[in-house]
Amino acid sequence: MYRFNLVLLAALAPLVGASAQEESQENDVAVEAYELAHDAWTLAQKEHRKAYMEAETEEEQDRIWSEERPDPDLFAPTFLAVAEAHPGGIVALDCFGWVVGNAQDTKLIDFSIGVVLKQHLQQAELSGFVSSISRSSNLSAERALQAIFTSSPHREVKGNACYHLGMKKLSAARLARRIQAASEEELDMLKGRYTEVAFTRAKGLKAHIIQAAGEKLLERVVKDFGDVRGSRRTLGESAGSKLFEIRRLQVGMIAPEIEGEGIDEKAMKLSQFRGKIVVLDFWGDW
Repeated sequence: MYRFNLVLLAALAPLVGASAQEESQENDVAVEAYELAHDAWTLAQKEHRKAYMEAETEEEQDRIWSEERPDPDLFAPTFLAVAEAHPGGIVALDCFGWVVGNAQDTKLIDFSIGVVLKQHLQQAELSGFVSSISRSSNLSAERALQAIFTSSPHREVKGNACYHLGMKKLSAARLARRIQAASEEELDMLKGRYTEVAFTRAKGLKAHIIQAAGEKLLERVVKDFGDVRGSRRTLGESAGSKLFEIRRLQVGMIAPEIEGEGIDEKAMKLSQFRGKIVVLDFWGDW
């Protein structure tokens, strides 16, 4: 893997060194350099999945999964090299977002976040970076979202930061409840899934306080940023749906009313069956 990354850096050298060209050519070169780096990462993931699927035993699958997974920290320097050669633009933001969203090395993550907060905080194109870093479990990513939400002058950027920060709060509360209620066996399993910092933090969190903070952030999204577009729908729709799930669809709660037609084509309401055991089968033909 290390040798592969050196080959990738060598292939990128003509591209990352072309920063003195005209602006339009510069943008094309920057995009090409980023796509080459991203394609290499995607290929490594595909090859790993292929090897996993072709393994003949569970033991071999476990070994491939744990020992041969592509290491994002080996690919991160390539993305940082592209960002350094093409500073200030969307490609640089995409590169830093990839590092924060994928890398495990705290130094790489902190460096990328530091550059963005120092050099890109006022840019209107910051929403893509916000979405990318929301995947990171590193505490620095959460702090970056807070800084962007507080300081960005752009409504779309603030809305996305508010939404993803709220979702991260809810995720942290959920993890805290799970860890604090887990058996010793489950704790051992969870330790292998999360970093030591994230695991230790979750053990000490007061889940109900973090949960309340997350809900308030999503309420703010609905109120102030509801019409801002997210990845698939508006932020208001996404935040409202999550709040509805939290407040109306938890185990032990009375199910929301559902109205429709039964198999006999007669009008029916779910409340008509209260007190009885009901199986709901939701399906669609897409």
